[in-house]
Amino acid sequence: QAAHFVVSTFVVVEMADHGNEGLVYGLMTTAANLGSPVANAIANQVYRLFEPSISSTNNYIEDTLAFRRTVFYSFLLSYGFSFLSLAVLYFLPRQKAEAQERKATWSRRPIYGYVTVAMLSGAFIYSLMVNFMSMFPSTMCLEFAGGDGCDSTPTKQPMYSNSSNSSNASSAMLPP
Repeated sequence: QAAHFVVSTFVVVEMADHGNEGLVYGLMTTAANLGSPVANAIANQVYRLFEPSISSTNNYIEDTLAFRRTVFYSFLLSYGFSFLSLAVLYFLPRQKAEAQERKATWSRRPIYGYVTVAMLSGAFIYSLMVNFMSMFPSTMCLEFAGGDGCDSTPTKQPMYSNSSNSSNASSAMLPP
């Protein structure tokens, strides 16, 4: 944890201009801290597709071969995305000099800031919605929250229905 904090602080020092260190630190910290909640929200939605269900405690107790295979595939998917994220390292500057060169030569446009704030806000709202919905019993069954879908309750039937084919309007109001 401490090493991660020191390294991220050095990155902020290199990326920030004089006078906007707080803003850059806030944006970079927000982006780093949103990773885990967004990953949990996506995992809730993706892992619900696995059969037998990873969310069911009975599957852990029964411990069938099919369930072990499902758990293996879930780990494979998780580690696959972790290794895929290493591809981003190619786009990072190799040393301090290259980072400062990019900062000095790359164009600056306000749209970059707007897109960054919009993406961070969208990720925050998305992860907040999915994670909160998966915590409450009334919404955790929703597919959007990672559930299997809520059982649809039958619609209420009117207390008095016209089951006869009589044309008498008053008979429709009487119980059968």
